[in-house]
Amino acid sequence: MTNPLRVWNRFWFAPTSARPLGAFRILFGLIVLANLGLMAPEMDTWLTDAGYLRGPEAREIAGPFWSNDTNRPMRWSPLQTYQDPATVHRVFAATAVVALVFTLGWHTRVMSVLLYGLMLSIYHRNILTLSGADALLMIVCFTMMLCPCGAAYSLDARRKARKIGVPYEPLIIPWAQRLIAIQVTVVYFMTALLKAQGKSWADGTALYWILHNEEARRFTLGLTAYPAVLNALTFGTVVVEFALAFLLWVRAARPWMIAVGVLLHLGIMLTVNIPIFGELMLSCYLAYLTPSEFQAIARVLDPRRWLRSSPTTAPPVRPGRVDPGHEPIPRPKISALDEIPANSATQSVPTEDIARSI
Repeated sequence: MTNPLRVWNRFWFAPTSARPLGAFRILFGLIVLANLGLMAPEMDTWLTDAGYLRGPEAREIAGPFWSNDTNRPMRWSPLQTYQDPATVHRVFAATAVVALVFTLGWHTRVMSVLLYGLMLSIYHRNILTLSGADALLMIVCFTMMLCPCGAAYSLDARRKARKIGVPYEPLIIPWAQRLIAIQVTVVYFMTALLKAQGKSWADGTALYWILHNEEARRFTLGLTAYPAVLNALTFGTVVVEFALAFLLWVRAARPWMIAVGVLLHLGIMLTVNIPIFGELMLSCYLAYLTPSEFQAIARVLDPRRWLRSSPTTAPPVRPGRVDPGHEPIPRPKISALDEIPANSATQSVPTEDIARSI
C-alpha cells in the first residue's frame, strides 16, 4: 500500500531535473520583455505626471493592500513619488535590462529579486489599466524568486560547468516549481467556477456578447453568423477549463490536455484582446512536465534534428566483442533527465550539489 506521506514528500521535495524550470525561465523572461514593449508607447500617459495620474492621485487610486482603511499599508511605489518622465524612463529601461539579464541567466537569483521589485513598482504606479494577466505575471514573478531557475540553460550553469570541467546537469528541489503549477490549476478552476455561475455562460450566449464587444474583441472569425457554434464553444470553454484544472496533473492525460489547452488559448488570443495571458498560461505548462516528458518535447522541437540527415544504420556488434578498427562502445551516461526512482532520488547528485541548486 502506498504511503501517502511518502508520496507527498516526493511531490514537493524529490530531486528532479532543472531543465524544465530553466526553459520556463527563458519563456517567462521573454514574456516580461514583451509586456514591457507593449507598455512602452503609453509610458508617459500612465506612469508619469505628464499623463493622467498626477501628484498623489496614483497613490490614492492604488489604495491599501487588503481594505479601504487608509491606516493599512499602502500599495507603495517609488514611481508615486518620483513621477517626472526622465526618472520613469530610467526605471523602465532598468527593468528591461534586468529582465534581459534574468532571461540569459546571469546571477539569476539576484536578477529575479530585482525584477520583482521593479515590476511591482510599475504595477503599483498604475492599476487602472491592469488585467488578470498582469496579476498572474506578478504572482509568477514572485514565485521565480523562490525557484532555482538559473540552474539550467543559463550563463550561471555554463560558468559552473566550466569551473568543474564537465557538463553540469543539476537536480533541484521542485517545491517552488510545484507552486507555479498549482497557481495555474487555481486560475483554471476559479475561472470555470465563476463562469458557470454567470448567466450568459449558463445560457450559452457569453461568446456572442464577447465577439460583439468592440473594445474587447480582436477578430470575430465569422462566428457571429452561427449561434449554434457560439453556444457550443461557450459551453465547451467551461468544460475544458474544469478539465484542465484537474487532468493536467494526470500523466496519461497530460499530452492530450496540453494540446486542448493550446487550442483553447489560441482561440482566446484570436478573439479576445488580453495581451500576454495566453502566452503566460501556456508557458506555465512546463511546470507540470516530468523530466522524460520535457526531454521528449525538447527532442521534437530541436531544430538540429530537423536539419540533420538520417543516420546510416551501423552493422550489429556481437555481445562481448569489439568491431575491428573501432573503439569499444561506451556505456550510456545517465543524466539528470532520466526518471529518478523513489528509492534512489538522492543518489544521482552529491548532497552538496543538490543544496547548492536549491
